[in-house]
Amino acid sequence: MCSAASTSSSISCHVSPHDVEFLEEIADESWNGDCAIYAFNSGSLTKLPRNGTLKVSLRTLTCEIYTISPIRVFGNDLLFAPLGLLDMYNSGGAVEALNCTMDLSRCTIKIKGRGCGQFGAYSSTKPKCCMVDMKEEEFTYNAVDGLLTVEIQGECKLRDIEFVY
Repeated sequence: MCSAASTSSSISCHVSPHDVEFLEEIADESWNGDCAIYAFNSGSLTKLPRNGTLKVSLRTLTCEIYTISPIRVFGNDLLFAPLGLLDMYNSGGAVEALNCTMDLSRCTIKIKGRGCGQFGAYSSTKPKCCMVDMKEEEFTYNAVDGLLTVEIQGECKLRDIEFVY
């Protein structure tokens, strides 16, 4: 929540995962307490602990929309948080389900996603490949902030998205 300090040209406050009601119910036992916070207008991704804060300053007549997603731990060291369709205000609404399968040689994160456009996630590691509806797709990964994106093209329907590590 914002505790605003305003001037004539801007307002400042903080955003925190702690502000999200029922966050623990959304996350599961694989949640480590950290969250990925995606800023819609600026396209920036930040990793914060549950009680951490992100300073926000907005100029007159501007806004920012944040998606806050719990970061889950898979295996010993893979951190992952789905963000959804990054071109939508309610990006997380595109994520229907998330699960992970692991064997000795690989970890596969499977997401049921609804819609089309640029799908994003936070990942601590670059995947080996990405599949959308069983077809390999190109993806981008930013090692600095962990932003992983894949373009979902075609009909805006329920899709199976897989990231293989």
